[in-house]
Amino acid sequence: MIIKNKILIFTLFLLFAFEVKSFAAEKIIEKNYFASLRSSETNIRSGPGQNYPIKFTFKIKAIPVKVISEYDNWNEVRDYQGQTGWVSQNLLTKKRTLMLRISEPAVNMYNKSSVKSKIIFKLENNVIGDYGGCAANWCEIKINGKKGWVEKANLWGVDS
Repeated sequence: MIIKNKILIFTLFLLFAFEVKSFAAEKIIEKNYFASLRSSETNIRSGPGQNYPIKFTFKIKAIPVKVISEYDNWNEVRDYQGQTGWVSQNLLTKKRTLMLRISEPAVNMYNKSSVKSKIIFKLENNVIGDYGGCAANWCEIKINGKKGWVEKANLWGVDS
């Protein structure tokens, strides 16, 4: 009877050990897509979990980020400045946004994908709008209910 109990305990130990090992073997999966921040305050951590320290905090909703890897319920992201860190998946949305990234004071948003078309807005750096798609060197963006086109080179949140 004692030997049977020891065998049972040993068998349970092995099952538990293999279960823990398979959990620990979960991999980081590389990704390459844009998402945006769901919350007006989002902590970016140094690793995939609540126990990792906060590297920095975004205080603006809808900032576009590039998801570069996933682990469990965490996504590693890269921001418009090239900084990386981990964010809980529930703080991201797949709703695409674009952010204006320029060195000049402002750029034009046109009603068509041409500099010869009508100017709708003059946009300053860091303005965020909804992604409407891209064609050649232009992207459609929606800001304050108005749709227009901005040159792709002036935007973060799209592949070049």
